Amino acid sequence: MTHDLSVAAMQRYHERFDSSLYKTMGEFIASNLNADRDDERVVSLVVAAQNGGLELCGHPDLTGALHTLAVQCGRSFLSVNTVDGIWRFLRAFNPDDTRLDDFEATTKGMLLAYTALDDIKTATAHANGVHSWQGRAAYDLLAAVELLTHSAIALLAHDDETYTREKLHAGLNRITGTLYEGVRGSDIPRLFNFKAVYFPDERS
Repeated sequence: MTHDLSVAAMQRYHERFDSSLYKTMGEFIASNLNADRDDERVVSLVVAAQNGGLELCGHPDLTGALHTLAVQCGRSFLSVNTVDGIWRFLRAFNPDDTRLDDFEATTKGMLLAYTALDDIKTATAHANGVHSWQGRAAYDLLAAVELLTHSAIALLAHDDETYTREKLHAGLNRITGTLYEGVRGSDIPRLFNFKAVYFPDERS
């Protein structure tokens, strides 16, 4: 049965394969990575895209290939235009499949989050130089944003949840530090008193 599904998926893949979209996709990836078309990094992404196409065609051995491709694209720092080129190649195989939406959203979410991290780190360093409680609080908040962004990327990539929890926990500690600075330094400390905040518990 599995063999039959594989054969049927391969047949659908070849029937829907668009050589012009395939060529354009490869050119976009190579240009984006500033590499030759036969560079290992380019070939790896192209093969991952082909696997994604096969998943869309119903290949039983390639479940999750689109998500793997999305994470690989996100961590390769491809441009949005290149991601769009890959999406157009994939769309030819099954245009109404919601997994295409997940591929695009995961990839672009990771790409833009990675891009934002550079600016966040710079902003954090500047805030660290402000000599006031507001500066210390802003520093903690910006540091929290960096940590929470790493957590968000890890969630999008389906990474180890222990790593996600570690970054999330550190980010929450930074937010707590911000509230402490507000309670200690603000003329209206009650505005920063969040003692009534609680985390929902499935057992309550």
